[in-house]
Amino acid sequence: MTRSPPSVPESDGGFTLRVERSMAGLARLGGWLDGIAAALRLDTRSELALRLCVEEAASNVVMHGAPGDADAGFVELRVAPEPEALRVIVEDRCGAFDPLTVPEPDLPTRLEDARVGGLGIHLMRQYAKSIDYERRDGTNRLILSIPLTRALPLSREAGSSREADRQG
Repeated sequence: MTRSPPSVPESDGGFTLRVERSMAGLARLGGWLDGIAAALRLDTRSELALRLCVEEAASNVVMHGAPGDADAGFVELRVAPEPEALRVIVEDRCGAFDPLTVPEPDLPTRLEDARVGGLGIHLMRQYAKSIDYERRDGTNRLILSIPLTRALPLSREAGSSREADRQG
């Protein structure tokens, strides 16, 4: 169930999407994230971090989550803008899984030694400012803070002096 169209924030400025815990559900994430990035005018770095963290968290639930109860067939995602970050909440009703307990992987030193997969939580740790986990009333709740990076606008003075330098 989508509570609002992806490109239109809810009354509190956040975006919520509930998808099936399936590959078809994961396929809906791309358009939803595109809409959020456009609505919030995210820069490339913030959009990449948001996309990587949300897709990885949801993929882990779909591919590895063992049903905890009858409502385990869904993943609920929420993105809410804050002054310096995006607050991302991923909830599911699968069996308990705390990604914070996953040890850091042994990273390969040579390309020939690299394997596909197994780095998702590591990457989330690299792109999120903070990651928290809680289990309450049969629900896993992963809370990420994705830092917002913004290009600094040129001030009039900076633009004027730059123009003067070109003419001088």
